[in-house]
Amino acid sequence: MARNVTLGELIDDVRAEAGHSLQASLGVAMRDVLVKALQRQQRRLWEDHDWKFLRVHRDIVLNAGQRYYDLPNDLTLERIEKIEFKYGNRWVPVDYGIGQPQYDQYDSDRDIRAIPTQRWQEYENDQIELWPIPSSNGTTSPPNIVLRIWGIRKLRPLVAESDRADLDDTLLVLFTAAEILAREKGADAGIKLKLAEKHLLTLKGRTSKNDVFTLSGEPQGLMPQGPKIIAVQPQP
Repeated sequence: MARNVTLGELIDDVRAEAGHSLQASLGVAMRDVLVKALQRQQRRLWEDHDWKFLRVHRDIVLNAGQRYYDLPNDLTLERIEKIEFKYGNRWVPVDYGIGQPQYDQYDSDRDIRAIPTQRWQEYENDQIELWPIPSSNGTTSPPNIVLRIWGIRKLRPLVAESDRADLDDTLLVLFTAAEILAREKGADAGIKLKLAEKHLLTLKGRTSKNDVFTLSGEPQGLMPQGPKIIAVQPQP
């Protein structure tokens, strides 16, 4: 029971659980099927559960006048958990949703800028929009006017023999073996599925005993310490 197991090891384990030959030369035609099944099971389990060990944060330094930002390569919009903004000496939560009440206050279409960033929402091409538009450039050292995005990172590729799985090997092997046996109408397909589901409950139970990840970060009522909020409109 471990993570970071190679694809080659996972394939051999699935073959063993499904009662297939362990000699690769005798099962070449099945390799692609097993790889696709392992990839599919890992992706399904990744989508269905919040795996604490895959939770990461990534920082984006903001630029004056920039309204839209690309997401870090290993994060997706669907798995963002919270966003914070570093301003002065404090990280403050950034709320989701930008609508007419916000644009009436700081009109992004007219390039009205202000600090701090208060809201975000998704934009096309896996970008996010920030409101209000930053009026100053951020810095990395020390971090200031920086956006911090928390979320569950993407799965690493699982294609080459040496690629390593992000999720537990026993979990992947049992669910994949159950799928393969069900296709083959194997008598023990149901047994493998029950073992996989039991193991999933065990892993999730261990996770639930750990400290709960809080999404609030800071109380909503707290405002950042630093200069007063100043809105600016660049001169044409």
